Amino acid sequence: MPVWQNVNLKQKAIFEIIQREDARNLPYYLKDEELDFFIIGLACGPHAKTYLPQLVERERGTLLSHLTFRTEKDKNPIYIARGYAPPTYSRVLSQLLQGPDPLMKDAGPNWPSGSSGELMEYIVGWRWLYAYWDGPLVDEVENAWKTPQWPDIARRDWTWEGLRMVSPPYWVPEDGRPWRARTEDVTTHRML
Repeated sequence: MPVWQNVNLKQKAIFEIIQREDARNLPYYLKDEELDFFIIGLACGPHAKTYLPQLVERERGTLLSHLTFRTEKDKNPIYIARGYAPPTYSRVLSQLLQGPDPLMKDAGPNWPSGSSGELMEYIVGWRWLYAYWDGPLVDEVENAWKTPQWPDIARRDWTWEGLRMVSPPYWVPEDGRPWRARTEDVTTHRML
């Protein structure tokens, strides 16, 4: 069993989508339910107040500043591109946003942040999506490492209650999570 150290089930679904397309078919522009899932993932992470508000709107075909989209790429603000490392599984998650870059705008002259209304791109680490989601980790659910999570985990009526929970091979705090309540059949793992 591979260890998905501190990756939750929704993050695993993000990883599945990112890795699904063959490298020859990249870039892959997210649409419909996948795009919604990624946007909600941004909202459940540290970029909710930085890059998410400046994300390109797709419904109206305009940027947030009401500029007209120029290309098909602009209509799909989040896409998966080939990564910078040689392996074929190397991917980057890129998003289009309206400048200036909210994190770089006060960084000084050596850090270009773009101008107001400029169409910019930002690479997002996939583990930042759903980083604040309060749900089970992959290693806390029996066989979750080999069970596809997408698209089931994106359903509004999804619940953890029918899952068979196990103890992960590393320490996680109980911190009031109902699926982490200690039971008599706790499995211990010995790391060598």
